[in-house]
Amino acid sequence: MLNKSRLLSFIDQEKEFTLHFCEGQKLVHDLAMIHNLKGKGFAYFRDCVLSAIPLITLLKFNENLGLYIDNKTPYFLLKIEMSEAGEFRTLLLPETFDEFPDKLSGDARLTKLVVGQPTPYTSIININGLNLHQVVNQILQDSYQINGEIYVSEDADQSAFIMQLPRKNWDKEDTPTNPKTLEDFKKEVLKELQVLFKKGINDEEEIIKHFEGLGLTKLIGKDLDFKCNCSFERMVSGVESLLRGHTVEEIFQGDDSIETRCDYCKTYYKIPKSEFLKS
Repeated sequence: MLNKSRLLSFIDQEKEFTLHFCEGQKLVHDLAMIHNLKGKGFAYFRDCVLSAIPLITLLKFNENLGLYIDNKTPYFLLKIEMSEAGEFRTLLLPETFDEFPDKLSGDARLTKLVVGQPTPYTSIININGLNLHQVVNQILQDSYQINGEIYVSEDADQSAFIMQLPRKNWDKEDTPTNPKTLEDFKKEVLKELQVLFKKGINDEEEIIKHFEGLGLTKLIGKDLDFKCNCSFERMVSGVESLLRGHTVEEIFQGDDSIETRCDYCKTYYKIPKSEFLKS
């Protein structure tokens, strides 16, 4: 039985770099049970999710992040929505998607929303000619102005986010004359990170021990949970929006109820006509 998926954060001894490790085997298993994607389509979906999940580490308290990719050829729509608490929901349409495109052609939209604030921050990135991992790393560079990279394992359902922290006291006398670069840090950890990927370790304590052996210290860990905020009331509101251009009878076509389904979690809702005949 797989342990719950976790997002673990570590820092190096000099406090110049962080490494965030996503152990996502349970997470990917659960998505496979929810979504009807097969073969290469699910493999691509898996890579998308594991690439995006480490972005949770950039969120502050009560912040939510949405990553939306609208690809033209082949057509697909990807939505990944996540919160600072580690909750997320995602979908890939069409449900019969069975490709693994090397290069994307379209736009990626990043939306960050703070609970209680009506207007989200939104940025749009043109993704023509980029692959999936380049898109996520470009988001780090352009939207967050971060010097870092995200890596997805080819062996296990895991990913990692390596980031250089902003330098403090750069004008002080005790600043190192030859500060370590991101490339230096990557040389130190990437080989061992690949070893961990190949092992596919699912136990948190073993993962922590592995990184402590590299001189890293654990900062925090949080559960990763698929959580959809759909509800009967939201589905009724969705059907209600159709009344702007159609009558109740046109929508229900002589039936006493219609069945709707959430694209994220695939939950079905039976909506009775009586909901729309109330005075």
